[in-house]
Amino acid sequence: MAFEESPDTFYQRFSSYAVPVELLPQPYGYPLLEALTPIGVIYAFDRGAPPTPIGRADVLFAATAANFRYRSGRPQLEQLPGGRARLTGKVRERLGTDAFLFDVGIPLVLNSSEPLEVGAALEVLTAPVLMAFPGDV
Repeated sequence: MAFEESPDTFYQRFSSYAVPVELLPQPYGYPLLEALTPIGVIYAFDRGAPPTPIGRADVLFAATAANFRYRSGRPQLEQLPGGRARLTGKVRERLGTDAFLFDVGIPLVLNSSEPLEVGAALEVLTAPVLMAFPGDV
């Protein structure tokens, strides 16, 4: 089963985990959203339809785990070169077969082919790329 059937259905399925952010202006066709979030600025691949929205919006963030280890630490999202990210946080809920709600200071939908223990503290290295699904602006 695919992690995402389409950007619209993915957003509809997980919209309750979207985060209110401020979307900063980007050139038309630029593939990244620059979002000012409660945990800082996040650059993520824009899964919405052009043109990129500007201003206040609810955005759903999602990533795929490349690997992880059980480790406690302060929740954070650290962006790495090559479109990867290092996420530190807690698994809050199982959302489906391979989908989990992961708290990195903001909710993020995490795809993992390996089962994750709800309540576990993890450090996750993501596969490229961190994704953003903007809702209606």
